[in-house]
Amino acid sequence: MKKLFVDIGLQKLVWPKEYGGAGIKTSEIATFLVRALEEIGRLDPGIGYVFSGNFSLFTSITMEPHVNRELCAEFAPIFCNAKEVKLGSIILPEYGYLFGTEKGSVHKRSVRIGAERKGDELIISGEKLRPATSGGVADLFGVVCATQAGEIAYALVPTKLEGIKREHFKKSGLASDRNADVWFDKVRVPKKYVVWSGEDAKYIGEVISWNNLCNSAICVGSMTNVYEVVKNWSTTRIIRDKPLKENPVDAAVLAEVAGEISVSRILTYNLARMLDRPEVYGDRWSDKIYTTAGMISLYVTNSALKVVNRSMEMMASEGWAREGDIEKHWRDVKTIQSCMGGSIPILMDMARFFYECKTL
Repeated sequence: MKKLFVDIGLQKLVWPKEYGGAGIKTSEIATFLVRALEEIGRLDPGIGYVFSGNFSLFTSITMEPHVNRELCAEFAPIFCNAKEVKLGSIILPEYGYLFGTEKGSVHKRSVRIGAERKGDELIISGEKLRPATSGGVADLFGVVCATQAGEIAYALVPTKLEGIKREHFKKSGLASDRNADVWFDKVRVPKKYVVWSGEDAKYIGEVISWNNLCNSAICVGSMTNVYEVVKNWSTTRIIRDKPLKENPVDAAVLAEVAGEISVSRILTYNLARMLDRPEVYGDRWSDKIYTTAGMISLYVTNSALKVVNRSMEMMASEGWAREGDIEKHWRDVKTIQSCMGGSIPILMDMARFFYECKTL
């Protein structure tokens, strides 16, 4: 991870050049991001998922039209000049009805972090919160919170502030990600770290869309590695004097696998283009882009699970054994999908957008 993040400079990707970052043009960065995460996902989706937390977090202060130069100047050196891996994470609104414990909502997602404005500070509290990534080791959190009056805010919270507690937990996949549940006990966040509030809270949808793009790209990479494994296996496994892939029934399954990967890759790169070209496709925080990003990420993660399942079925015990190099991809992709909240919330987003549902 250090080689990717520090030596190659992946930590610098999201930052503008004047602050020590990679300086990739906004009109190209989404496509570059997908290509990078695709390759990382082939090797280890967990590392890609850790990076997605970093990238999504800082889009809030590095992307036009909401660049925050004061915060860029403060945080960019920490990540761009570091000699070790530095991590950030986002704590997004949760999915579903939380029996009255929610403080507000964003895109029908429940906000569980309460906030109170007091002088030049925002005091936040919340318990047993699940960050998207790196909760146990993150140096900085991006949190969505709500005041008693229902005002939504997005703030950057350095983990050095007092009142933050973390508790690690076990999970089935994404071993590279050291996540943890987080508690905020009246954490005093300086006003300058409140990135968005009020009307500007609409940009939170953009952060979620970037995160969905990252998830899709990682899963495409994961599928690509599964394809490589099952291709090699079906070529070297000889049945009745010919490779297994030459059997029509097996060939049909292999073709189905290749088709799912190809369509997923096309959709992911199309989503990247939509985020790269807001002047053509609309604002990144618009309902159209938000819904499209969720829809594509849902399709791609479902396709990834289908690709892994079909490959494991064909390879039998070698498929689900650890030595077969496939079952890890199943656990990683399933964990990513679980962190997204599963399929139902995104399906409800789609229904609200396409059919103008009012009560969902």
